[in-house]
Amino acid sequence: MLKMFLDTKRLGLIVAVCISACAINSCIESTFNLASESRLPQGIAIPPGFTRADVSVTLDYIGISQAKFTLRDKNGKKLATVTGKTKGNPVRLNTTPQGPDPRSRSYQLVIINGVTEIIEDRPYREHENMVQNGKIVALFYVVDDPAVRKELLEQMGHH
Repeated sequence: MLKMFLDTKRLGLIVAVCISACAINSCIESTFNLASESRLPQGIAIPPGFTRADVSVTLDYIGISQAKFTLRDKNGKKLATVTGKTKGNPVRLNTTPQGPDPRSRSYQLVIINGVTEIIEDRPYREHENMVQNGKIVALFYVVDDPAVRKELLEQMGHH
């Protein structure tokens, strides 16, 4: 009985340490891969000797207000990391650069080095070319469309 109590106590301590570590270091809430047809976010430059086709970018949302962009080469080697702050909560809109979209999209404002980017997050959807290197991925896009920017800012209460 004592051994079982000590094992339970030890397990509780391990769980408490893990939860504390996540709270202190902020856990990754979600990860998205930059769509190959999207431009790179501001603040991320392709190093000399590389082309856009040679690199990939992942976006990790960390905690409530942080976004981390990681640039990697084709072998997965980290080339650069840029951190930004999310502004407000993600907003679902029905507008796309091609017009109304019945599925709606999730958009997030991310401020990187003082520049506000509109990020469109697309969770995995079947038949939407969301398999990269044999793995299912969620994609994100950097959006420059003025109609999307206008609708997003209106939804967020910024006129």
